[in-house]
Amino acid sequence: VIFPAINTNRFKNKKQRAPLNNKKTIEILTVARLHWIKGLEYTIEAMGNLESVNFNYTIIGSGIEYERLMLVINQLNLKNKVKLVGFLPHKDIFPFYENADLYVQYSLEEGFCNAVLEAQSMGVLTIVSNASGLSENVVDGKTGWVVPKRDPVLLARKIESIISMDNKKINRIRLNAIDRVKNEFDLSRHKKHLN
Repeated sequence: VIFPAINTNRFKNKKQRAPLNNKKTIEILTVARLHWIKGLEYTIEAMGNLESVNFNYTIIGSGIEYERLMLVINQLNLKNKVKLVGFLPHKDIFPFYENADLYVQYSLEEGFCNAVLEAQSMGVLTIVSNASGLSENVVDGKTGWVVPKRDPVLLARKIESIISMDNKKINRIRLNAIDRVKNEFDLSRHKKHLN
């Protein structure tokens, strides 16, 4: 089995991350094409279910679901909280990872997903659905969290529980994720094994 891999030397966060429970605004990120299979409607609904959490949710990507997702955002009165950035070249996504507190990939179906690897490599706390390859990408409770798909209320409660989690446990999960990506999904290591 050949797993996807990323350049972990490129996806390395040099900034110190502030404890979540001290932050006034939690920055949440998803990088995905705007397609129903990515579960973005459920993710946006989860944002509408967050209680007592001040957040910004940024979605980077373009696609056929733009208008429908804008309708959901408007219906849930989240215009000031959820932003559809559109397509960005890969090199321009790095600052968004650097600024993010949480990365969410709540797809209905998904392969392994390099964006999830990139987020983990940057030390971004990562929440994924239990769709296909995502539950292989993140080790639930150790390198991030896996939440059953199609349940926006459950996803919202998971986000809230992470934000209120002890900072030592958060940092352990963050470091576990960085180490796992570096040890198992680094591009240079894969190239060595293929030669």
